[in-house]
Amino acid sequence: MRIGSKTKAIGTVVASGILVIGISTSASAYDNIPAGNYGYAQWNANPSGSTPGDSLRACDTNADGYGVKAKAFNSNYDVVRTASTSGLSAGQCTSWKSGDLPEDNRFQIITYRVKDGNEIVLDHSQIFSYRVKDGNEIVLDHRFVSS
Repeated sequence: MRIGSKTKAIGTVVASGILVIGISTSASAYDNIPAGNYGYAQWNANPSGSTPGDSLRACDTNADGYGVKAKAFNSNYDVVRTASTSGLSAGQCTSWKSGDLPEDNRFQIITYRVKDGNEIVLDHSQIFSYRVKDGNEIVLDHRFVSS
């Protein structure tokens, strides 16, 4: 039986689509939290390979003189994790900041743009602002994540 070139082309497209779908369904275990156009933070709830559970890191994607900072807060708004790219070159992520946290709890992740000790708004889903010692902190973006 002779297979026409149209049939071969359709078969190739279908096979490619299945491959792409197969690859895209193996999603990352990390929750990504944007930090405007400056970078992002990642939260990893459960250990995965060499990545520890209950861990947070910040990543800076722009060579603009600003860093990216991420904080994880518990339900009492106590900071339980902080990761900051201050002092790192652009294009780098911090190491994973980890330690055991109570299971089945929700934590709020907030991202900031930082420079010279000041934390400045980048991007947000909702805005909250508050003053802290030695500077202002303004929420950029936040998500609730589980441990």
